[in-house]
Formats: sequence, structure tokens, C-alpha cells
Amino acid sequence: MTDAGLLQEAARRAAAREAFVLCTVTATARSAPRDAGAKMLVASDGKIQGTIGGGPLEAVVIVEAVRLLKIGSVSCERRFLLTTAGDAAEPLPPGGASTDELGMKCGGEVSVFLDAFRPPARLLLYGGGHVGERVAAVASAAGVHTVVIDDRPDFAVADRFPGAAQVICTDLAQDPLGGVFAGREDFIVILTRCHALDEGVLEAALGTGARYVGLIGSRRKVAVILRSIERRSGRDPRQDPRLHAPIGLRLGDKTPGEIAISILAELLLIKSGGALEHNKLPLKLDTGPQAKA
Repeated sequence: MTDAGLLQEAARRAAAREAFVLCTVTATARSAPRDAGAKMLVASDGKIQGTIGGGPLEAVVIVEAVRLLKIGSVSCERRFLLTTAGDAAEPLPPGGASTDELGMKCGGEVSVFLDAFRPPARLLLYGGGHVGERVAAVASAAGVHTVVIDDRPDFAVADRFPGAAQVICTDLAQDPLGGVFAGREDFIVILTRCHALDEGVLEAALGTGARYVGLIGSRRKVAVILRSIERRSGRDPRQDPRLHAPIGLRLGDKTPGEIAISILAELLLIKSGGALEHNKLPLKLDTGPQAKA
């Protein structure tokens, strides 16, 4: 595959929200299977397109690429030492010694940049009512890719959600997730028009790999829905750490706009690994003469 074809494939996978690692040889020393610039795509299942030279080097890079996707690590550069016989490739720790310093009989040294692509986090918003409309607006303002799903044609209208990437009108009673596949980076927020739909969407959402599942409602409503799911499935949804119900932070929210902010605050807190703390500087202690008196 040519470099142009490989980059087109990378663009296709990115558009399809498929995770992959683009591996590029950035430098070589002495004998190496391919020169700098050689590229290879590695999918999360280890399947490849393109090549960086085959053999042990390629095998080791594939394993490392799959590991990066699995653990959610960031893009990085790796160095590998090759034996003269070409039957082994030894990873070299960052800042590690050179082949000469190690005294190894090596055929060469290769540096590979592993550029990990994961689909950006999405907010899958089930319910386009008053609160949903404001949640979508705040999410869009925060730069969160938002998909709105509702079963009412009058509500699932693109004009009501100008910042949403997609607005879907579908029968949630028949298909609780609306045909949307939720990946491990996605956040699901459930704000449908009735308890029955909330319950159906919640049960289906907990069966996905979504990172976060939030359900709006009073504590009583939430308890009733969770007990119903537990009786039917035999599993207590409260044991799932991804579940946030009732949804949102306790900001003293009452209006739809305030509730929306509390929901987005919780979502972004988890997305960014933040902390529930104020950023304000501590009070400055008065150390003047009067304070000492």
C-alpha cells in the first residue's frame, strides 16, 4: 500500500470512529529493514495495513500498538535494537543506552513513532426536551461532540440543536439505543419523556461499553427504575461504577439551564480526570504590625 493509500485508510477509519495506531519509522542506524518514513496502520485487534519491514521488529511494534490502545496510553516514540541475524528486536527504554554502550551484536537501531488515534468522546443524549435542549447547547459550547436521540418528530429537529453533530428521530420503545453504538469513550445521558423509556434506555446503555451512564430523576424515581432492572436482569445496576443516578453534581440546580450545567460539570469532571475543588487562592494572612499586636 502506498503512503497516500495508507493515509486515506487512516482518514476513513477516523471518520468511522475506529481506533488505530499509525506507526512511522522516524530514524534508523546501521542495518534496518526499512528507511525513515515507512508507515503501518495497526487496528485494536492487531490487524495491519502497510509495513515497517516485517519480521521481529514489526511483530514487537504491533504488540506495543495494541497495548497502547488497550490501556488508553498517549502517542509515543519507541526505540528498538535489532540483532545482526534479524531474528530479534529488543525494545530500548526511553533515554536508554545506545547499542554501542550496551555492547550488543546488533544489526541496527530503529525508532518508531506510534501515533494512537481513539474516537473522541461523544455525548449520546437521549431526550430532546427542555433539559436536553440546554444540555446539548452547553455541551456544544464546551466542544463536546453531541448526538441527540428522541422519539418525537417535533423535538428531534436539527434547528433546535444547532451545535449537535447529529439529531436522530427513532422509536426508542423498539430500539432503546436508537441504532447508535456506544464506545468506551462515550458518555450516555438519559433524559427521555417518560419513566418507561428511561428504564429501557438505561438497561440497554449499561450493556454497552460506554464510559459514563447518567439518568435524570428524583431519588425515588431512580430507585424504582433500578429495582425494576435488578428484578428483571438479576443484576444490581448500582454495582456498576459507570452509573450516575440521579445525574449531575449538587450545585443547587433547579431550572433546566442550571440542571444542564450540573450534568455537564459532572461529565467534564470525569472526562478530564478533574477534582471537586476550588481554584481560588487561599486567603492572605495579615502579618502587619497590627496583626502582631
